[in-house]
Amino acid sequence: MVIGPQVPKQNEEKLQGLPELPAPKELTGIQSFLNQFCHNLRLEYRWLEENVAEVQLTDEAASLIDGPRTLGYRCKLALSPESAAAHKDGELFMPGSYRWDRFLAIANHKGRLCRAYVTAIPGFLDDVEEPETDMGEVNYEPHLLVHWRIDYRTQQLNRRRILDLTVNLVTGHLETGYYQYLEGCSLDEKPLPCIPTAKRRVAFKAAYKLMTDEIRYLLTIEDNSWTEAATRQLAWEIQVLEEYYNNHRPAEHADGQTAREKDMRIQELKRRFQPRVLASPFAAALLYIPMINYQASIGTQTLCLRFDPVAGRALE
Repeated sequence: MVIGPQVPKQNEEKLQGLPELPAPKELTGIQSFLNQFCHNLRLEYRWLEENVAEVQLTDEAASLIDGPRTLGYRCKLALSPESAAAHKDGELFMPGSYRWDRFLAIANHKGRLCRAYVTAIPGFLDDVEEPETDMGEVNYEPHLLVHWRIDYRTQQLNRRRILDLTVNLVTGHLETGYYQYLEGCSLDEKPLPCIPTAKRRVAFKAAYKLMTDEIRYLLTIEDNSWTEAATRQLAWEIQVLEEYYNNHRPAEHADGQTAREKDMRIQELKRRFQPRVLASPFAAALLYIPMINYQASIGTQTLCLRFDPVAGRALE
């Protein structure tokens, strides 16, 4: 018996159309999503079997999932129809199910904008009170991370890719693909008390401009062969339209209304056939990342060196 709200009856028919068993890769992704979801919302959970988890929802989590003022409860989630059939008190948790849709909606909502501190880094911050920096100075430096959706569109093409850009709000350094380094780290709403926080020096508006400039640059160096067919098609359509007005309606061509009509039809052709790229941000995070600063004296010179323990490399 599930302690808490039941799956609405309107979802039962939808669940019947789900596949018998998720592919191994998809199943691993579902497990990873559930682990991360529980970790981020600080929910207690345990895996009863490989494909069955028991989650203790807090009052806050239950209210987000099932509506305001819902009290916390315990639920059992089965990651496949086969596991759900073996556990009569379990609820199906896979793409298309009620629970999956609610968990995913909450993750998407919270992921649009968040603020967090990196509190654990493999090999650097591993449940220690103070990090080992070998005489360097460590500070939290604010970074703005934004995920961008890049859409490539023509009459025949609608392609999309995701791009993540990060700007250090202390130095102004921009980096592409930094998100991959954070996947092994732990994040928290509160900083480690042993690490001071550096002051932000770069405005959010300036960081946004750095990102849009970078996207424009990346588009200039990409292969743009996908635009050629659409450009040829547009030129042909405009030529056919011009010939129609010149050959079939020559007497009316000089008329102002007819000229405006032709211009409107040309603009409509451009809207339909002209290749375009749309870039839109869909998730952002203000992340405070530990950075190590070293000073080395060589003769009369003092060199400043920086190291990023999240990416595991020295910075220029």
